[in-house]
Formats: sequence, C-alpha cells, structure tokens
Amino acid sequence: MPDFDDDEIVRLRAALGRISRLLDRQVSGDGMTRTNLSVLGAIGRRGPIGASELADHEGINPTMLSRILSKLEERGLVVRTADETDRRVVQVKVTPAGARMHNRLRDERARMLAERLAQVPTPQAQKLLDALPALEALAVEMARETTREATREPAKA
Repeated sequence: MPDFDDDEIVRLRAALGRISRLLDRQVSGDGMTRTNLSVLGAIGRRGPIGASELADHEGINPTMLSRILSKLEERGLVVRTADETDRRVVQVKVTPAGARMHNRLRDERARMLAERLAQVPTPQAQKLLDALPALEALAVEMARETTREATREPAKA
C-alpha cells in the first residue's frame, strides 16, 4: 500500500464532505433527510432495484430502509412491488413524481457546483476536472468494499 500523508488524507475527506454537505444544504430536498434523498437518488439512478440490493448499496440495514421506503411511498415518490419470479423479493422503483424530484435535485446541484467551479481559478478548476477519473475510481472501490463487508458472514462466537 502506498504511503499517504495522513494530513492530506484528512484534508481530502474534509473537503469532499464539506462540498457534499454544502450542496445538500443549498438545494431544497422538500424537507427530506439526506438519507431519504440518497435512497431516492439511488433508486432513480439504478432502479428498479431489489430492496436488499438497495440496502447494501446505501449501507442501510433492511429495517431502516423499510422505514425510509414507507416515507418515500407516502409522498408518492417510490413504489414497492413483489418480484414476478420470486414473490419474497421486493422491487423498488421511482414514480414519475419521484423521478422529477430526483432530476430536479440532481440538476440544481450540478448547476450550483458548476457556478462555484467557475469562480475557482482556471488552472485549479482544470486540475479538479482532471482528477475525476481518480475520484470515480475511489468511489467504485469504496462501494465494492462496502458490498464486500455487507456480504461477509458474521463471525462465529
């Protein structure tokens, strides 16, 4: 494993977290929590999706996911249906209203980020864009690790 500077790793995590939180705060999610919005976004991008796969993807336990899906259903943003081939499996998909909300929030965040990026000096902005493949690879690896952890057998006592 490469020897990374601990201070730089802390700075990277802090910067990514701060950017994410600022975008979330500045874009109206109609009073929904970040977790609810994240679940809606995941369904919007990946759906229809099985509830257990969604729980793994989002790193949420199935009970908590069920509560979130109930809230999203009450708002008319998602629907749950039994899988046609295996009635025990629940499939989740966005409704037209859910898709509109997901697309609106995605577009607002993209516009806001583009506006802020335009205020950064051009050489630094270009370095950020050049770093996209590395950041995307990091996101993929982190998602893989989350999936591996979620599917591991619990330790036997």
